[in-house]
Amino acid sequence: MNRRTSAIPVSSRQRGVALITALIVLAIAATLSAAMIWEGSLDTRRTGTLIQGNQAMEYALGAESWAEQILLRDVQKNPGIIDLGQDWAQQLPPLPVEGGQIIGHIEDMQGRFNLDTLAPGQAQSVYKLQFGRLLKALNLDPSIADAVSDWMNTNTVASPNGAKDDFYSRLQPPYLTAMAPMTSVSELELVKGVTPQVYAALAPYVCAIPVNTNPGGGQSQGGWGLNFNTASPLLLMTLADNITEDQAAQVVAARANQGITQAQFTSIIKAPNGPPAVPTSSYFMLTVTAEIGSTHVTLYSLLNLTGNTVKAVRRTFGTL
Repeated sequence: MNRRTSAIPVSSRQRGVALITALIVLAIAATLSAAMIWEGSLDTRRTGTLIQGNQAMEYALGAESWAEQILLRDVQKNPGIIDLGQDWAQQLPPLPVEGGQIIGHIEDMQGRFNLDTLAPGQAQSVYKLQFGRLLKALNLDPSIADAVSDWMNTNTVASPNGAKDDFYSRLQPPYLTAMAPMTSVSELELVKGVTPQVYAALAPYVCAIPVNTNPGGGQSQGGWGLNFNTASPLLLMTLADNITEDQAAQVVAARANQGITQAQFTSIIKAPNGPPAVPTSSYFMLTVTAEIGSTHVTLYSLLNLTGNTVKAVRRTFGTL
């Protein structure tokens, strides 16, 4: 019996190998091409985001310069008075700019209680009493005043209701007290007794601004002065134990038009042994968000007004 065998010609086998090789090369080329297109797209997006970020930052800094001019204009119109009827305190609608918009507002920090008055170098006992009144008014634990003072004080022994390194070093994670004035209100969250709920209640009424012992305008008696033309009624009542809601309301009503003077304030509220209260301010917080395309940049700028000069003394982007 004869067997018939069939064989694939060599030339056909070579053509098949060549075809498979070509297909493999084509697949590799397509993969590389897709990867290059993807990388190119990412590079384009990165470049666009970087450009938008730089543009937004410049707009935010431009808004800072504008805010400085507004403050100067207001203080020149009514020297010695900073009140809520002036232009700086008005909430503007979003301002359109090329590619997006700018949203911003200015807050008077001297309408708040300054946590750094609890640090050494100030008339600490007077401010500590004031802070205790603020805590009571907000239905918070008054012992937090001791803990905040201990956080900044250089003493190694804790107050009766405070805490020092021996307390914080046992926490998880452990840390040590600052033994220095606070640089941010958010630092308050590290202090004994300050829960997220406590922080949320305190945040609208406090600031953290290290001040000199003789800072000049907007300050008084070598310390931090609460501006009675911008402070909330609740904070006005923290100046002394005997201040009533009616007296605070009288101050708010009297200052409504163009602010009041020191004499007008003391005719309503008398707190000779309390912390300083003044009709003007030196420190303001500008919050401005620049939105360009899909990029948002938020600038927090602490502005210092001294005489006829306004300058940024602290800037942070994204967080206070």
